[in-house]
Amino acid sequence: MAMDSTKYLSVQSLTKYIKYKFEKDPYLQRVFLKGELSNVKHHTNGHIYFSVKDDQSVISAVMFRYDADKLNFKPEEGQNVLLAGNITLYERRGQYQIYVKEMQIDGIGQLFLKLEENKELLKIKGYLKTEHKKPLPAFPEHIAIVSSTTSAAIKDMITTLSRRYPLVKVTTLNTYVQGGRSKDSVIDNLKRADALKADTVILARGGGSIEDLWTFNELEVALAVFNMKTPIVTGVGHETDITLVDYVSDLRAPTPTAAAEQAVPNIKDLNTRLGELHRQLDNLTLSRISNSRQMLDNLSNYYKFKNPNLLYTEQTERLRDLSSTLDNFMSQELLNLRHRLDKYMSALAYNNPAPDIQKYQSELKRTSGDLNRQMKMMISQKVERLAANINVLESVSPVQILKRGYSYTTFNNKIVTDAKNLNVGDVIETSFNSGTVSAKVTEVNTDDEK
Repeated sequence: MAMDSTKYLSVQSLTKYIKYKFEKDPYLQRVFLKGELSNVKHHTNGHIYFSVKDDQSVISAVMFRYDADKLNFKPEEGQNVLLAGNITLYERRGQYQIYVKEMQIDGIGQLFLKLEENKELLKIKGYLKTEHKKPLPAFPEHIAIVSSTTSAAIKDMITTLSRRYPLVKVTTLNTYVQGGRSKDSVIDNLKRADALKADTVILARGGGSIEDLWTFNELEVALAVFNMKTPIVTGVGHETDITLVDYVSDLRAPTPTAAAEQAVPNIKDLNTRLGELHRQLDNLTLSRISNSRQMLDNLSNYYKFKNPNLLYTEQTERLRDLSSTLDNFMSQELLNLRHRLDKYMSALAYNNPAPDIQKYQSELKRTSGDLNRQMKMMISQKVERLAANINVLESVSPVQILKRGYSYTTFNNKIVTDAKNLNVGDVIETSFNSGTVSAKVTEVNTDDEK
């Protein structure tokens, strides 16, 4: 039995029909998805091709350059994102996909992105440079702790400080370290701690998620830490937690307890070191006493000390010799200076410039007279030449020619030098030495016609 081929659709026709259904369905024109990015490819033309997947399914996606340029982050493999766009069908492969119009990092990823933005901003401003780090005092007398007084972390810090360095005074400032009031609470108590003029400030809290620790990633809190005049140690979270305040503090500790340990010395280490120094001092003192006793014994046996007059006599003779040497030196030096002075006076008299000055003044006066005479003669010559040139110019001047009875004719403000340039009926103007005459041409005769 022959089959009726007219009821069969081509693949292209079916694909176009399904695409039409996709594009007309209002529920597919604005779709919101969340999932993980996969197979991300950034094309050279600016488009981004990728897939969005969850534990069960995957969908292809495209974000065209116009929308991709609006992103404030670079989409990368494994990022959890929130998407908005429309569903369509790619006819060539018969595969449905989403055209993404908007994209943002989902949840925790958004917080990490914000943390990186704040860190980059501080880096650009130069706040992360080591030159801004203040040294911690080796033996602090007063430490202020900014933390929650009800937390286990502050109890561990106080215990650590008391055990390691019981000489230090500790002031605690009860602070909200989580929640909506925590940012202002941390900033206010940092200012109070700075005003206490303590030797060191510790800013700390126990571990938690990035949401729990977010107060310490706030840009305003990091700037408050950077602007502290008192050296500050930060111990926020666990060892793997690095918050924004850790980058700008003077010292970052991995935990609150470690912050307390790094803020003070260990009294046991100090006692051990003190014992070593005490022994070194004892040995040094005994050695110096022994050396001094040996020197004293040597001096007591010196022969001049047995007869003190020898010391006086020798020094008196030495003083006399030095005085005589000094007198001889001064006399010789004065004599040398006198000879040099006489030499300079003779040279000065020989090189006295007065005769030369008088001679040059006479020569200047004579030269000045010659110059004045030559200038007068030159001016007179120039005047005569000018008069002669004026006479020559006047002899060839058009005005002088006109005075002798000559005239000139113009047509259209141009001098006429040839009759054939005029036509009958032209109005011409003839200029005399005094006045002009306008006339109409009635006849034109050229030399060729004569």
